[in-house]
Amino acid sequence: MSGNGNGDNGSKKGSILSDTENVISYESIERTPTSSTQTEKFKIVENRLVRKIDLRLIPWLSVLYLLLSLDRNNIGNARLGSLEKDLNMVGNDYYTALTIFFAGYVLFHIPSNLVVKRLKPSRWISGTMIMWGICSLCQAFTHNAAGLIACRFFLGVFETGVGPSTPLFLSFWYQREELATRVAIYFGSSTVAGAFAGAIAYGVLGTMEGAHGVAGWRWLFIVEAIPTIVLGFLSFIVLPDVPETAGRWLTREEKDVAIQRTKQSGNTDENAFDKKQFLAALVDYKVWFAVMIYIGLNIALASFAVFLPTIIRDMGFSSLSAQLLSIPPYVAAGVLFVSWNSDRTLQRGYHIMAVCGLGVLGYIFLLASLNVGLRYTGAVLVACGIYPIIPLTLSWVSNNQLGHTKRGVAIAMTSMIAQCFSMLGTQIYRAEDSPRYVKGHVICLVFLGLAGLSAFTLRLLLNRENNRRDREYGVPDTKDMSGIDIDGVYDKHRQFRYAL
Repeated sequence: MSGNGNGDNGSKKGSILSDTENVISYESIERTPTSSTQTEKFKIVENRLVRKIDLRLIPWLSVLYLLLSLDRNNIGNARLGSLEKDLNMVGNDYYTALTIFFAGYVLFHIPSNLVVKRLKPSRWISGTMIMWGICSLCQAFTHNAAGLIACRFFLGVFETGVGPSTPLFLSFWYQREELATRVAIYFGSSTVAGAFAGAIAYGVLGTMEGAHGVAGWRWLFIVEAIPTIVLGFLSFIVLPDVPETAGRWLTREEKDVAIQRTKQSGNTDENAFDKKQFLAALVDYKVWFAVMIYIGLNIALASFAVFLPTIIRDMGFSSLSAQLLSIPPYVAAGVLFVSWNSDRTLQRGYHIMAVCGLGVLGYIFLLASLNVGLRYTGAVLVACGIYPIIPLTLSWVSNNQLGHTKRGVAIAMTSMIAQCFSMLGTQIYRAEDSPRYVKGHVICLVFLGLAGLSAFTLRLLLNRENNRRDREYGVPDTKDMSGIDIDGVYDKHRQFRYAL
């Protein structure tokens, strides 16, 4: 065996070494599926590899997204302090600060996903994290609305290095039936962030108001920004890039299996950017249906994340009590269970429809009466309805795209276009509508219903296409896309079947 792990015949396929140094080639595994001993050894190494990837990537990335969510949404908690008064914010200044974040976030979605592989994921994710941490910290030292608005814009710009880029990064390491659960753990940390946000805000605003002559809301930005900057620097060391460049944390056998798994998933692109794949993503109907799902989600999500403390306060609670009562809805969201079951069944559409139904029911409860118990239950159901849609939709998009550029652009398009509507979500809850907020709740209900309908339609179309390919080409023997030329056809390849 040569030093780079290839066989003596110069084959591009990798190999696994057994404990006795006998070579088990991937080619032999693929061509002789009845060789149960070889397949079993392959699976043993693969299981060990997946555990290592899980331990290396998922906890760390989840903490990064938790910090991202805190820094993005803590303005809602700061508002219950003296933020608006101290910065002399009048009229629509607060709503402008909310909206401008999404302007920066939208503009840099596709550029971020196109450069993440070229510049290496560890460098891109870590560098942008440090920059958004600095922007978040700068909010604590602003003295007028203009300064806060500028900080929020650049906060949105740099958060694209983690938000939309991480699902693409994870697709380099995981098979499609493994992806939703991992993306759910990653995005599920935003629900943990929502719970932490209330607890941290309660502690900071309750105990640090006026400490050293600094307002409590300023301390809130400082306390939540510093960990972001510190972990950004550590991410340069912790995060790997792609399987081909994995370091000593993987054995040679595990690295070979990791490379083979990327080939099985159709991740065979040599170029960081492919113009044909870029254009194919722009005209793909699957992407546009995913955009519709995400639009419905983001209007509800953007408003829920920043207005939940205000909505709860206007049920009749004090500002500090509202901070604490904003915790249970996030705890109850159930993101991980829904996504685990979606991975187990490889069914995305049904799960999206189900949780959309929960969210719609939650908004009906919020609209139905002024009864505090019913309205608070509605807030919990809304959280259960909107947060699971994030990993389910992004995993669905990733599952049904072949090619790095096409997958990256599709994920970025889904999030980017939908984020434009997040700006609407930040504008629909107005003080004059308190305490019922009928207008805001109705808008969110309608768009969440649109998300469920879009998921139903997309699943119907994909199922019809899978059945057509089965009739015309027969049911494929394997989902392995290794060695298959997808150029020009991508997910339209006769062997490929869509995740439903």
